[in-house]
Amino acid sequence: MIVIAEIVLPVVLLGLAGFLLARSALVSDEAVRGLANVTFYILFAALLFRSMARVRIESLDPAILLAFFSGVALVFGALMLVGRLVLGMRLADQAILALSGSFSNGVGLGIPLVTLAFGEAGLVPLLMIISVHSLIMLTLTCFLIEIDLQDRGGIARRMGAAVLTMFRHPVLPSIFAGLAWGELSRRIPGLALPQVLDKALALAAQAAAPMGLITLGASLAHVGFRGHWREGLLTSTAKLLVLPVAVYLVGRFVFRLESLGLTIAVINASMPAGANVYMIAQRYNVGIGRSTNAVVLSTVASVVTVSVVLALLR
Repeated sequence: MIVIAEIVLPVVLLGLAGFLLARSALVSDEAVRGLANVTFYILFAALLFRSMARVRIESLDPAILLAFFSGVALVFGALMLVGRLVLGMRLADQAILALSGSFSNGVGLGIPLVTLAFGEAGLVPLLMIISVHSLIMLTLTCFLIEIDLQDRGGIARRMGAAVLTMFRHPVLPSIFAGLAWGELSRRIPGLALPQVLDKALALAAQAAAPMGLITLGASLAHVGFRGHWREGLLTSTAKLLVLPVAVYLVGRFVFRLESLGLTIAVINASMPAGANVYMIAQRYNVGIGRSTNAVVLSTVASVVTVSVVLALLR
């Protein structure tokens, strides 16, 4: 109960505030998109840059990545098989189904929650995972979809456009820019951000977590349900229950992660499906209903599952 009161309840309340605001007549769809752009391109960009600028690359533990993505690979592959052998899906639909059950909302929900629970120490392993999460999972999914749609032609051009789109999102550039600046400032004596700029970034970073939660709630208000309950329940179960267990077992017994790294990897695995899932579905017009339902169902149910994970591991 203490975990729920101190960490999860504030997260839920801010998300609910955004949801109710978006449901009212005060905020339009365009306003929600504008709010999301401000949140990610300014606030989260500042948070990611400042956090990663303090990280020493040699201190990062690659075992965290190996443990997390081993669990992701197991769940992704299992859902691909279920989509093929049980549901009789084509390759593109299998890829969307598998992504819905294995891609975590580590930015919009993971960063605010980890910040509240563990502070900046918890952000380091989380951002390490996030830095390659989208690059690996979205590229793989786009590749599988492109194989299925290759009769449309231009697979290389379309894959290149998909990768370019990911790097236009502020998450990856901000993380890599922060790491690069941190290394430069340590190697070049006297090199530092101007104090005024650093304070501006600090103010923006402080606002990132609450605004991210409000934006998440507002975005869900405009998504809604689109049928495909069976697939939504399947992917939500895989995302919220199977993936965290898989990451925990691999991380603890195979890679023997230290306590904080294991905890953050499991918490990120327990996050609901990220918005990029239905963004990819909409981009290719494949499995839109399934991916939308997976995002909404897993986000609502994650209030319970994330509380349990925090209570067990924190």
